[in-house]
Amino acid sequence: MVENIKLVLFSFIASCGFGIVFHIRKSFLLWAGLGGALTRLCYLILMGFIDKRFVYTLLAAMFASLYAEILALELKTPSTVFLYPSIIPLIPGSLLYNTAVNFFLHEHDAMLQNASDCALTLAGMSLGFVLISTFTYYRRVYFLSKDIASHFLRHPHKRN
Repeated sequence: MVENIKLVLFSFIASCGFGIVFHIRKSFLLWAGLGGALTRLCYLILMGFIDKRFVYTLLAAMFASLYAEILALELKTPSTVFLYPSIIPLIPGSLLYNTAVNFFLHEHDAMLQNASDCALTLAGMSLGFVLISTFTYYRRVYFLSKDIASHFLRHPHKRN
């Protein structure tokens, strides 16, 4: 339990640090850090209930993407400002490192296992982002087209 609290806290710090390095506006840094902490929390909770790496990573990435899209709409800024810091806790750095170490030590079974886990994590992250981004994009296009159509239906003489 204490270890998980540390992970969430370190995820907040890492996401804020990422935001600082990539010059995210100071007023958005807290939100960026919160996104990383909440994504890690979501990941840890899902990992406790689901044993398929791809599935819990996919759901955590969907959470991070949805968080970023909601904040982007509320704060009128691109979603990538919040998405990139929020996904920092999901990046499988240790798996990639262990894959490389096992490769150089000629431990092929461990290398293949780590490489497989790394690929599943990255695939889950990618698919999670694509699903939420596509959904929110088409939702915006749908409502925007309804707004434009309703405007012309209410005011047929004001066509530009």
